[in-house]
Amino acid sequence: MNETIKIKNICFLGEKIEAALINFEQGLTVVCGASDTGKSFLVESIDFLLGGKDLRIIPELEGYEKARIVIDSSEKGIWTFERSIVGGNYKIFKGDVRDDTAVQASGKIKMKHAAGLEDNISGWLLGALNLLRKFVRKNAQGDCRSLSFRDIARFVIVDEREIIRQDSPFLTGQYVSKTAEKSTLRFMLTGIDDSSIIQSDARKQSESNDQAKVELLEQWISDLEDEITEKSLDHEELTEQLEKLELSIFSSKQQIQLAQSQFNEMMKHRRDIVKSREEMKDRLDDITNMLVRFDLLKSQYVSDLHRLMAIEESGSLFVHYERVSCPLCGTLPSAQHNSEKCEGYVESIVIAAIAEMEKIKVLASDLNSTITALNEESAYLSKELIKIEEEFEDIDIKVKNSLAPELSGVQYDYALLVDKRSSILSHLSFFTRLDKLILQRNELSEEEALEVGDDKITTKLPKKALKDFSKTVKRILEAWDFPDTGSVFFDEKSMDFVINGKLRGNRGKGLRAITHAAVTLGLFEYCKEHSLPHPGFVVLDSPLLAYYKPEGKSDSLKGSALKKKFYKYLLEEHSDSQVIIIENEHPPEIFADQIELTIFTKNPKHGRFGLFPPKASHEMK
Repeated sequence: MNETIKIKNICFLGEKIEAALINFEQGLTVVCGASDTGKSFLVESIDFLLGGKDLRIIPELEGYEKARIVIDSSEKGIWTFERSIVGGNYKIFKGDVRDDTAVQASGKIKMKHAAGLEDNISGWLLGALNLLRKFVRKNAQGDCRSLSFRDIARFVIVDEREIIRQDSPFLTGQYVSKTAEKSTLRFMLTGIDDSSIIQSDARKQSESNDQAKVELLEQWISDLEDEITEKSLDHEELTEQLEKLELSIFSSKQQIQLAQSQFNEMMKHRRDIVKSREEMKDRLDDITNMLVRFDLLKSQYVSDLHRLMAIEESGSLFVHYERVSCPLCGTLPSAQHNSEKCEGYVESIVIAAIAEMEKIKVLASDLNSTITALNEESAYLSKELIKIEEEFEDIDIKVKNSLAPELSGVQYDYALLVDKRSSILSHLSFFTRLDKLILQRNELSEEEALEVGDDKITTKLPKKALKDFSKTVKRILEAWDFPDTGSVFFDEKSMDFVINGKLRGNRGKGLRAITHAAVTLGLFEYCKEHSLPHPGFVVLDSPLLAYYKPEGKSDSLKGSALKKKFYKYLLEEHSDSQVIIIENEHPPEIFADQIELTIFTKNPKHGRFGLFPPKASHEMK
């Protein structure tokens, strides 16, 4: 093994928040402790900072904006790489700057791999390992692509999901990448890349056209992936957000319907009150007008009564006057015709006046009753109008200050949710387009599976290398006292090891984890022994799963000596390299002084809480 790199530390930073820093040393580093303290997230963070997929956004990341990893390269020295926690490109610093936020960056490098260039994280790391211009074959026609650090990373960084997979430790399970993954393993076992492969001249024009289509599709895919990365989009997160938004939109619709119903009901009540108020006002106006007219009529009645009373009084006085001779004709009183009625007969006039007076009095009495009734009605309506005005005022205030703003608020919230959904659907469309492009590319790429004859190039793993590799894995398992090790050999069909006649992937998840660790360390040691390319470090998450979470009795290692011998072996055999173990259980106490040990206690008052400080002390004093 030639040039190597080692991880010195990683650190999460944010304004007004305590930095989360964890150190790693040469030799064996163990991070262990309680569940839900960030152990597995630590492995994801290492992979992310070395160019891997985007980080999961967990609650503990709140307040943090960026993360750093310090790399000690035997070729380039110590460098610090900084990346936003949402992904994207890197800032690079000379030396170990850790949590120093005042230091100026030495430059920037890209996230996306570019063949033969060190202006990206993959190229920089490959350059540090003297692997910059290596190539691996990607299909049966002999087409090659440049080696990426991501091709090697999965052989040295094994997370908790990968370590218990039933499939080969060397394959992702993706058909289109199987050839490149097999070629990468061949390169690591031999040190020989695929740059010498000459493509077949017997390829048909249609194949050439298909290849051109594939290249165009790959360019589109690359551009789309860059856009997705720049926008920091995550399909799973967007899908979860969309599901939550649909629920929120449904709930918001119900709130709008309820608020609208209450608003409509109150507005109807308000209209009814306005109608009643206007009817009362109209009635009061009518009463006022009638009272005015009735007052005039009453005055007329009084005037008529006064006139008739005067007639009555005058007539009564007239009959009491002394009879005298007629002033016109001189007729004596005895000869006058006083008993005969005539047009000016006083007694008749008086009787008529009295009768008219009685009639007017009856009418005046009726008029007074009507006026009294109207006044009473007016007084009642005036009081009711005050009440209805107050009721209108209350409802108007409630509508303006409560119901209308509430309805407007829920409508605004609904509009925001709909806009957010549109935005998420727009972002998800990137992934839909990406999936379609990848599907089209894969359909074209899969034609290599139909290739026959001399045009097809197959990757053959060297028998001697596989035999020696198998011996290394067997030696490790025996050193750990793995039960029933027996014979160990590599099966090229499954691209996995057969241990004591049983395929490694067919065992329980606990034994799959420990044997995956043996394979990963076996490749590491094989490369060291034969001076072959290897990054020089290994990160393993939960290799001793069989001790605390076996699938059954046959999958359990509890009570065996394997755990003790596992740590003893790593201390003895890897003191000059770097092995990082993430575990739930503590290593045996007898090794505590020899191991770079970090324990996550999940207790804010005792030791280190976890990868991140507890929430109570998250913010800087």
